[in-house]
Amino acid sequence: MLEEAFLTAFLRLAGEPMHQDVSRYMLSYSASSAITMVVSHCARAGKRVALIEPIFDNISSILRRENVELVPLPERDCAVEQLPVAMARLDPAVVWLVSPNNPTGWTLSEPEFRTLVQCCADRRCTLVLDSSFRFFSPPPIGWSQYEILEESGISYIVLEDTGKTWSTSEIKVGLTVCSPDMYADMYRLHDDLLQSVSPFHLRVLTEFIEDSSRNGIEHSVLPSVLQNRAILRSILSEEFEFTTDLRSPISVDWLLHREGLDSEAFVHEAIRQGVHVLPGTNFFWNQPERGRKFVRVALARDPQLMQEGAQLLRDTALRLAAKDA
Repeated sequence: MLEEAFLTAFLRLAGEPMHQDVSRYMLSYSASSAITMVVSHCARAGKRVALIEPIFDNISSILRRENVELVPLPERDCAVEQLPVAMARLDPAVVWLVSPNNPTGWTLSEPEFRTLVQCCADRRCTLVLDSSFRFFSPPPIGWSQYEILEESGISYIVLEDTGKTWSTSEIKVGLTVCSPDMYADMYRLHDDLLQSVSPFHLRVLTEFIEDSSRNGIEHSVLPSVLQNRAILRSILSEEFEFTTDLRSPISVDWLLHREGLDSEAFVHEAIRQGVHVLPGTNFFWNQPERGRKFVRVALARDPQLMQEGAQLLRDTALRLAAKDA
């Protein structure tokens, strides 16, 4: 069965066990489809969502589109010492995190993950965890996210995705995994959105995943990302500070302009030059001004195009700086 072969390969590479009840793994066309399902659940139940900040903008925009009440949970408040205090202050029904986080690369450690799960158990919160970038960081050693979630008995939804890892011309599959008590509602929402995922897509992606298992992520996925990180730094280091390090667990770079150039003006001008990057204001959904000096650059690109694009970004930054001088 193609679905089971895909799930087996995916979870083996993730270093995670597979539930005996495979019906709890719901496949969709993309992570965005899965996000829409979860947002619909939150909206219909009128649940207040504590959403991490910064975060990729489509999550907050879909939640807001459905009039879900949002409260910000800054990354810094997810530390072991800070999280219980933050949860008491925010009093959410749902905690929604992305780990590794896009755009910063911040990742929950095992103590932080266990603290998060315990806080959700204590306050009867549902945990929504987006792990779409998981394959850019080493799999957990000696512990399992899914085992901790299952043993805790909390309500949870985990969102997985292939699209962030294997660049396959929009051939991608989203994966939604939930706790038993969430299954009936999530399955109804899933069934409303789609009937099945393309068998061709499943077969192709299973081959990509198996290739990464055989050769290692560090040899199959990471080389182009690391090469592009080096290219960006070789060209843009004078104009930008790189807040993501060379081994960041995501396939993007998060850049801070050294002279405080307005990111929205910079991105507008860069797009005119044919280079598509995102302003930091998109990611700070609650306080956009905090992202005013940041720019996010995607790294899953052809290295030659990255070289040309980085030079255009440098030229754009220099031109705007001279204009403002």
